[in-house]
Amino acid sequence: MGGPSDLDSDLDEAEHGIGLESPSTMRRARSERAGVGVRGALTSPHGGHGGHGGGPMSIVVAIAMAVGWVILAMGSLVTTVAAFWAVLSLAKAAVVRDAAVLGGGAWLWLLATLASIGLPLGLAMWKHHGDPRRLSRAMVWLPFAVNGCGLLLASQVIPDVVGLAMRGHGAWVAADRLGDSHAATRVMSALGHDVADGLDPMGAVQPADTTLEAWTTQGDGQVERDKALTVPFTEEGTAILMDVTFDGVSGKVTLPYLFDTGASFTTISSATAAKLGVVVPEDAPTLTFNTASGPRESRMVYLPSLSVGNVPIRGLLVSVCDGCVNERHHGLLGHNVMREFYAQIDFKNQRMVLLPRVPQTRGNRAYDIEPVVELKVEGTAEVLLGRVRWVVRVRNRGSVAIRDVIPMVKFADGPVLRGKPIDEIAPGAVGRSLVEGRATLEGKGDSKGHYTLGLAEAFW
Repeated sequence: MGGPSDLDSDLDEAEHGIGLESPSTMRRARSERAGVGVRGALTSPHGGHGGHGGGPMSIVVAIAMAVGWVILAMGSLVTTVAAFWAVLSLAKAAVVRDAAVLGGGAWLWLLATLASIGLPLGLAMWKHHGDPRRLSRAMVWLPFAVNGCGLLLASQVIPDVVGLAMRGHGAWVAADRLGDSHAATRVMSALGHDVADGLDPMGAVQPADTTLEAWTTQGDGQVERDKALTVPFTEEGTAILMDVTFDGVSGKVTLPYLFDTGASFTTISSATAAKLGVVVPEDAPTLTFNTASGPRESRMVYLPSLSVGNVPIRGLLVSVCDGCVNERHHGLLGHNVMREFYAQIDFKNQRMVLLPRVPQTRGNRAYDIEPVVELKVEGTAEVLLGRVRWVVRVRNRGSVAIRDVIPMVKFADGPVLRGKPIDEIAPGAVGRSLVEGRATLEGKGDSKGHYTLGLAEAFW
């Protein structure tokens, strides 16, 4: 049997042998388990740090951060779309004149994609190419920063260039694929013009004929006084008769005509048309026009020319009216001839003086051509953001081709907008003209929402 020291050793070995720990070891183990419990409580999902301590504030912070990321993402989306649109418009404006072959190709889309999406993506990959998590976070806010700065810089440095591109080509994507009459094209055009007006207000030049009054009084009013015609009144003083020479396929015919201030159009009889070789088709356009004795309906035909004195007037629409003939005259001289003169009525000396206007190089015959065309707005006639983008269809119902046709839209109590020229419209064919501009359908009283279609220019 050994001493006390041997006994202690045997006890320690026995404790280890049966898996018992010494008191000091057990105290350390309890302390470690308690520490783990504290750390577990600090990271418990039931109340943030330490159970319920600081819970509401942490929720507010989390929500604010989430909302901030959503706002950044939406801002990136909006600025990316805006930058993509602006670059597309600028690229289209740049190439449409000098490189039309690229005007509708994939190059424009590639350029816009690289500028608005490729640039921020390239910066993010260059900075965080080894960290996908940071890369994804950067792409939430970086497009907003890059595209926003680019748009701001362009609006301050080249507002006129951007404005011109947005006005002229802001809707080309929709127009090329959906047509000028589609609602998407009209919306994009209205937004483009609205943006352009904000960037470059001076670039929104209104045409000289902004109002109906201005349009109807344009011209310098010059006359050829050396070709003035003096026409005496009749003995009874109740009518003004004058000789008119008609040019037709079969020759010339000079006949007495009544100067009728109430007639919308000059007339000829069926007999006169036959003498001139003017064919009157059965399906010729008909028109109800005014005369001094009341309205009359008749077929309208094209007359190559007529002369009043030594003043020739070419390309006229005349009415075939047998009821406009009597024993004193063979027809009525109407407004489409009168509008070529300034008339001075001298009642004291019983005469009228006609002063011919200085002839234009190419006489505008819109007044004569308008009755033989059918005008219609393609699609819905609507105003978006105070602007219109309408396609006006022009159908030629006559027997002669018409050229360089410019339709117009006259708004009640508003502007007169002119469309783009149509090169030629054959008989029975249809031409299309785009009309754009600022307008309103408000009006006053009965004129509210009213507009009329007409021709500003047209030539035979």
